[in-house]
Amino acid sequence: MQQKTGIPLGQIFLYVEGMIILLSGFVFSWETALHAMLVVFLSGMASDFVLEGPSTVRSVTIVTNEPDALTSALMQGLNRGVSSWHITGGYTGETRAMLMCTVFRPQVNELKRIVAMTDPNAFVVVGTAHQAMGGGFGRLKSE
Repeated sequence: MQQKTGIPLGQIFLYVEGMIILLSGFVFSWETALHAMLVVFLSGMASDFVLEGPSTVRSVTIVTNEPDALTSALMQGLNRGVSSWHITGGYTGETRAMLMCTVFRPQVNELKRIVAMTDPNAFVVVGTAHQAMGGGFGRLKSE
């Protein structure tokens, strides 16, 4: 389901269960529905933590033929910095650009939308990062 819609499975469950709880609010009581919504929300957070750990950031690598346009679009659309390298493709031997951007987990779908609109032929890898410090993610401290 997640591969077809691009929406994480946890969010799909939250939407479906939210609709069921909303309908139950009409049948039973709104207080019961609010308690049920709280339980669904907390269980979703707990399952995300168990499955993924405390990660709140994602590291994204993009191979593109449109580095300037994509860098500009990502910086404007997400308010995040982008790093760029010139690379040579192992299969094609062609020169391309590799962009790297670190974003908060909720920004991943917006990033994919921006990439698809700017360079639909780009190659995108989204990885889990466990910690990001500096540059808008939290203070870089010497301990």
